[in-house]
Amino acid sequence: MKRTGILHATLNAELARLGHTDEVVVADCGLPIPPGPAVVDLAFTFGVPTFLQVVDGLLAELVVERAVVAAEIDERNPTCAQALADRLPIIDRISHDALKARTAGARLVVRTGEATPYANVVLRCGVPF
Repeated sequence: MKRTGILHATLNAELARLGHTDEVVVADCGLPIPPGPAVVDLAFTFGVPTFLQVVDGLLAELVVERAVVAAEIDERNPTCAQALADRLPIIDRISHDALKARTAGARLVVRTGEATPYANVVLRCGVPF
């Protein structure tokens, strides 16, 4: 058994397949997920697990060189916007509709139980060297 880190076997396998420039979407429970990317659905009940719990777990495992959020997050979910700004090096903003469209090109979508608006982020994988 693993000593630390993410214990979810399917999520671990998907994370191990990621390479430089691959994108991972961490989604609230309402984001539509189009066909294409692998999906690991962690949603258990509304709010469990939270968006930030999942983001923090992934950031402990991945090298992230930049991120993308919906521009609407600043007005509609400023607490989440600030929490992401505290955790991520570079954050680009696009419209929520563009973020939903971009999800189709992601390598992986991790669905959380988060039930607050615009709690979605696209993480672009980097390299540790």
